[in-house]
Amino acid sequence: MTDVLIICGGTGGHLSPGIALAEEFKSRGFSSTLCISQKSIDTAIAQKYGHIGFERFPGKGFSGGLLGRLQFFQQLIFSLPKVYRMIRNKKPKVMVLFGGYLSVGFGLVGMLLNVKIVLHEANGKAGKAVRLLQGFAYRIYLPKSVMFKEVKKSKVRHAGYPLRKEMISMDKNEARRQLGLECDGALLVVIGGSQGAQVLNKWVIDHFEQLIKEGISIYCISGLKNGLESHDISTNSRGELVTIKMVPFSDNMAAVLSAADLVVSRAGAGAIAEITRCEVPSILVPYPFAADNHQFFNAKIHESLGGGILLDENNLEKLYEEVKVLISNHSLLEQISLNLMNLNAVNASEEIVDDLQSVIREKEDKS
Repeated sequence: MTDVLIICGGTGGHLSPGIALAEEFKSRGFSSTLCISQKSIDTAIAQKYGHIGFERFPGKGFSGGLLGRLQFFQQLIFSLPKVYRMIRNKKPKVMVLFGGYLSVGFGLVGMLLNVKIVLHEANGKAGKAVRLLQGFAYRIYLPKSVMFKEVKKSKVRHAGYPLRKEMISMDKNEARRQLGLECDGALLVVIGGSQGAQVLNKWVIDHFEQLIKEGISIYCISGLKNGLESHDISTNSRGELVTIKMVPFSDNMAAVLSAADLVVSRAGAGAIAEITRCEVPSILVPYPFAADNHQFFNAKIHESLGGGILLDENNLEKLYEEVKVLISNHSLLEQISLNLMNLNAVNASEEIVDDLQSVIREKEDKS
């Protein structure tokens, strides 16, 4: 048996908040199991957390045209017996679903087995899985900018994105030491999300010589599927020590973000939450093909709160000038960091587990 089943696989943005909740539950004496996908990104992240129980499930996103959607339903049907056995054997008091394709099967089976279903939506526009399952949910956690008109307000709690315990801001010099970075001046960090972003990788390759001339070092996470990796240290014409380092993946995002003077990133909810926690200014380039264009809405909200700048991928030719101007504007960087400090006041993991404790206790009292 387990107190909580957490369904959170498919992308780093789904898995990381699930791990954060599991850690918070564990610190309070509750047991949990995380149900994740068979993707390499889930495996890469999960292997760091041996103290948490993981179960892997097949599945595919609801995308890719007619063939892709047929494959989604095929994988969904294939996974249902394993999902059923998991829920029957674990007998969870509550299931927390973070959206994504794994949530569909667990939500439907959980409903049939009369398990309390809790949904968490991190994005500025709710995803398909959350919209599908909202009517069956006992509790729904939403960003302040999102509301379902047809859902009872008593079900809704406004909560942020749970972050893992190690995701804390650290001293910039210590962060750079941990990453093996040697540079005299500013550091630009470029992140394409857990899957990588070829367009941002290409931008780094096309512009690193210009950036180095300006004394700007670069740390780029290129993505596991892209496999780009390099590490070069040089001195520019002004005698400044500069570094360009490209890695496919990092499990030390606290150091990556804390090391930066400026971040260029996709606009997933997880990326924005981590950027906010480390209080680092950013230029957000939303992935234009994200489901329901949710990254655009995430970036727009973040920009409206003074946390960074939104730049459409169609205007990527402007990125170099944006970076060059912003990274040298210390007063503006300080103001953005102050704005982020104000946004960084709430611990979403503690807030959500505080609320779910009452749900679990209520279930125990009725047993």
